[in-house]
Amino acid sequence: MRQNQAQNQKRSRGRGRRNGNYGQTNFNRNTTFESNGPEGRLRGNAQQLYEKYTALANDANSAGERISAEACSQFADHYYRINQTIALAAEQQRRTQEEQRASRRAAHTHGERASDSPASAEDSQLETAQADTQTATDDNQTITEDASEVKDQDTSEAVA
Repeated sequence: MRQNQAQNQKRSRGRGRRNGNYGQTNFNRNTTFESNGPEGRLRGNAQQLYEKYTALANDANSAGERISAEACSQFADHYYRINQTIALAAEQQRRTQEEQRASRRAAHTHGERASDSPASAEDSQLETAQADTQTATDDNQTITEDASEVKDQDTSEAVA
């Protein structure tokens, strides 16, 4: 019995669960990377590593080391792509936040207008109800007039 309790304590609570971002990493501009590149270990964010590897590629190219220059260029390209992905994600998040703020402002402004003049909202509902009643009355009157015309025609046909 105690053995089962010990095993349960070793199990993590989130075992077997995967979040919606499985396989995707969430980087921001300040995320620090450790790169084991051809020139040794380098640390920094994606922009810094891109700049360092670009500089190393230029140095290797000027020294005539084509293979090292190509390797550093590939590392630089890798961190350039990561940096672009981070920048695009940040831009998309900024746009989403702006849209949410704009919709909140519009809802808030719309809510203030409705609360500023509750009488006008009631008046417009009353006017709509009165217009509906008037339309129904006009329709009934039209139906009555049509029925009386039909009766008149039937009477005139019977007399003739």
